[in-house]
Amino acid sequence: MLQMFEPAADWKATDRIRRSPAVPVVAAVAIGILLDSTGTIVFSTWWIGTAVALSVTALFRRRFPLATVLLLLLACSGLGGAWHHWRWSCLPENEISAWATDRGRLVRVSAKVLQAPLLLKAVEGSLPWQAHERTVTLVECRELRDTTRTIPVAGQLRLFVDGQRTDLAIGDMIEVTGMLKRPAEPANPGEFDSRRWLRSQSLHATLTAALPDAVVIQGRERTLADTLLVLRAVVRRRAEELISNRMRPRTSTVAQSLLLGSRVELDRDLRRAFAESGTLHVLAISGLNVGLLWGWLWVLCRALRLSPCVSLVAVLALLPAYALITDANPPVVRATIVAVVMAFGQLIGRTTSQWNSLALAALLVLAWNPSDLFNAGAQLSFVAVCAILLTTGFLRSVRASFEREDDPVGQKPVWHRGVLWLIRGTVEGCLISVGVWTMTSPLIASQFHLVSPIGFALNVLLSPLIFVMFWLGYSFLLLGLISPNLFGWIGIPFDVTLGWFLSAVEAAARMDLGHNYIPAPPVWWMIGFYILTLSLAVVDQWRGRIFWSARAALAWSVLGLLIALRPTDSPGLSCTVLSVGHGLSILIECPNGRTLLYDAGSMGGGNRAARTIEAAVWSSGRSRLDAILISHADADHCNALPELVDVIPTRTMLAHRTFLDWSQPPVSAAIEHATLTGVGIQLLASGQRIELDPRVTIQVLHPAVDFASSTDNANSVTLLLEYAGRRILLTGDLEREGLYQLLASERIDADILVSPHHGSLGANTKDLARWATPEWLLVSCRDDAVRERLAANFGPETRVLTTARHGALKCRIQTDGGLRIEPFKP
Repeated sequence: MLQMFEPAADWKATDRIRRSPAVPVVAAVAIGILLDSTGTIVFSTWWIGTAVALSVTALFRRRFPLATVLLLLLACSGLGGAWHHWRWSCLPENEISAWATDRGRLVRVSAKVLQAPLLLKAVEGSLPWQAHERTVTLVECRELRDTTRTIPVAGQLRLFVDGQRTDLAIGDMIEVTGMLKRPAEPANPGEFDSRRWLRSQSLHATLTAALPDAVVIQGRERTLADTLLVLRAVVRRRAEELISNRMRPRTSTVAQSLLLGSRVELDRDLRRAFAESGTLHVLAISGLNVGLLWGWLWVLCRALRLSPCVSLVAVLALLPAYALITDANPPVVRATIVAVVMAFGQLIGRTTSQWNSLALAALLVLAWNPSDLFNAGAQLSFVAVCAILLTTGFLRSVRASFEREDDPVGQKPVWHRGVLWLIRGTVEGCLISVGVWTMTSPLIASQFHLVSPIGFALNVLLSPLIFVMFWLGYSFLLLGLISPNLFGWIGIPFDVTLGWFLSAVEAAARMDLGHNYIPAPPVWWMIGFYILTLSLAVVDQWRGRIFWSARAALAWSVLGLLIALRPTDSPGLSCTVLSVGHGLSILIECPNGRTLLYDAGSMGGGNRAARTIEAAVWSSGRSRLDAILISHADADHCNALPELVDVIPTRTMLAHRTFLDWSQPPVSAAIEHATLTGVGIQLLASGQRIELDPRVTIQVLHPAVDFASSTDNANSVTLLLEYAGRRILLTGDLEREGLYQLLASERIDADILVSPHHGSLGANTKDLARWATPEWLLVSCRDDAVRERLAANFGPETRVLTTARHGALKCRIQTDGGLRIEPFKP
């Protein structure tokens, strides 16, 4: 039995290294990019280091071959660092972002449209006065005008227009009046860094026009490249119309995502279903799609009796064309580069190592954009391909051992060979799915905080359906574009198979134990996991790989699980006022690890606030909430709860009886989702205590059981937290008769007061300041101007901090009573 693990000759590590020179080169380039991302190395250092390494290599290349190789790799690392530094940090003096500010600056910009406009729907939960639609495009700036002068500028901008401006076309010269801003920095722990992401795309500022009429078309200037882009837009529009006309509404939006990469029309719940079922990779155009398209093109060309050489040429021509039709999004570009490199190698008769082809593709991707090294999509693409190569290499070795031990396949009956081929294909497909799921799961957990065990089984079971579905889809799309009348009927079976696939995805997402949202695993654990896993590619003997690498990987995984399950006790109490704009959400973490969320909402939309809260919970190392307290029935205090309880397991929802106002849609949605997800609802009133930690006193000060005001704000539940001799007062939107009733009670000397009603002067009266005498006043708001107004009421003894300026505000109370306020933004 042990002989079955002996490797085939072409799997010797020395042969693999010799046949894969691009692997150490791309590793060296990646190290250079990684070092430059720390921001500690200046541009000149990279060029001087590279020049020195190349000079020494030229002098001693024959006398010291090993040192020469190391110096060449050092030079590659220097080139990678220099290229990343140039793209990331070196901007022209007249770059448009030099005039941008964090709060925004009113300007008039002359620019050229570089991209077909994209129309975004309104965020779910938007208020009536907020824009219902938004147009987004990319522009190249030419001139900037202010009140006194015209300045020549350079650089690209992301242009947002509140409203519809789909009449804009590539090459249009436009004049835009709007707010020039730097992209927003993250304001909360664990939040997505949109500024960094846009910077990785060489975009350093955004321009927002408040009205469609603020964008004026002044002419048109098209180059040959612009004409080709317009042609691509026309083809894409025809493809979208073909899909919309020939398929049902339920499947047409998904088909556009599968075949064209457009997810704008996708329902939010459906996107989550794909993620939770572990099939999100099917929805995004990436390696799977490109591989299936390659197979479809190859079979079609061979069916037309074209030679293998001509078939490869067709693959080389049509794969990049398809990538362009899909708007050349990064995942499909990366997958297309990998496929084209491998196809070109076959065309010229160079059967190079697949690892070398993959490394060469990675070099091309990093040459196009070195910041893709830190892109989660790029990482997932290459990790998945690495998993496929490792698994197929193992299977090839095992298959060779079986063929040496058994009778030659050719001597077996035809039916026997057919059954063996079917069984072998099924088993190998399952093992490849196991390999891909195992290697990508830690990365998915790190980036998206999601583990989907159901995805492993579902991808194996649905593999034949996915294969048939994509081939029908490509036949429908590519042949239907040629002649809709002749080939449009292919959309019927494609629509049926896609409907079956969607039903399976939605059913899997509804399974209780099919998925779980978790905090990100530690970086050091992930590095160790991938080092141990990728060591399979360089260990000589498969026996050693199985018995040593598998044991090490299993032990490492168990270590990570034990760390994840360790007690979450903390040395003190922390209370974090999250930055959610005009809204409120406060995360309270007790010393024993139990948690309470006070309010969950924002005027900017419940979904956005929910994502902020989820990121904060995960960044604290937790994956559940013990209780959510909703202070009163206002949308900006509860509209995040429906999505939040779907993602973060929650034990109890607390509220005063006045919150139960089903006539308000945000309130009814919150109650309905809490009930559907099994969250218990408990009513509370003044005089009661919330028991989470015996060392922490959480007392309800207002409202009384029989209190009910005609205004929701006056009904706000007011909490007093006491720990280690310190006090924190949470007031919601308390004002008017509710505030008067609170001030009539015994005075409280609070260390920290969270400002009622987002810093409103009507709620933050001088009477409140005298009653609470806070050392710190924390305000959840979207405008920092309230800070100066509140300082007049509270006096110099009280320090005022706002989330608008400082981001999330974390209050830490140590066991000895020490108090520290930690703004997320310095």
